[in-house]
Amino acid sequence: MTVVRYESENGIARITINRPEARNAINNAVVQQLNQAWQRFAREDDRVAVLSAAGDLAFSAGADLKDMPSDFWLAMPNLSVPCDKPIIVAVNGVAVGGAATMVMLADMAVAEEQAQFIYPEAKIGAFAGVMAGFPPRMQYKAGLEWLMTGDAMPAQRAYEIGLVNRLVPKGQALATAMEVATRIAANAPLVVQAMKSIARRTLPASPTELYYPHRRLLDGIAHSDDIKEGVASFKEKRAPRFTGR
Repeated sequence: MTVVRYESENGIARITINRPEARNAINNAVVQQLNQAWQRFAREDDRVAVLSAAGDLAFSAGADLKDMPSDFWLAMPNLSVPCDKPIIVAVNGVAVGGAATMVMLADMAVAEEQAQFIYPEAKIGAFAGVMAGFPPRMQYKAGLEWLMTGDAMPAQRAYEIGLVNRLVPKGQALATAMEVATRIAANAPLVVQAMKSIARRTLPASPTELYYPHRRLLDGIAHSDDIKEGVASFKEKRAPRFTGR
């Protein structure tokens, strides 16, 4: 089942979380398909990505408690797949937990005026750590209050503290994000990518942002054909025949 749509249009990748019946809650399938979408965007010719969600009730209700994703971080923009091309998020409703983290990690965000941002981990006793890297991306004191209280933050406040950079009337988030993306896609791609690359390198990375790319590398080794071959060759007392896979 396709729970994440990828459409390419005039140099813009439109990536859509497509579970409106579940308020776009993020399950294992969404995580895997979002990760595939980020990989596709990074390697193909689209110049800008716009991430949005189907329906008009929620950008995403966060993790699906009926199918809790085991590797949520793989869905995160600019974390699971390195990419110098800009990523814009269009928030059309509530963004909860990991969905709010996606907004924080994206390069730009457009939110509708009725949108709300909720990060409830302090209230439920669960914390993956990625959101703690917020200080370079929004005001420290205001952001810390939001995280530690777990209270809902309205779009206006999110705009004031820098979590989003545009507020628009209801129903206009995607169109506005596409308009911005169109203007960016018309510019010199090498310059745009250099701007993002240099800008991101001025941001201090949080410990979790440093950890996950290393985890990806080590997980790749742990599940590789080479480790199986290494163990087999040791048991069979022969020289290993590594393939780099």
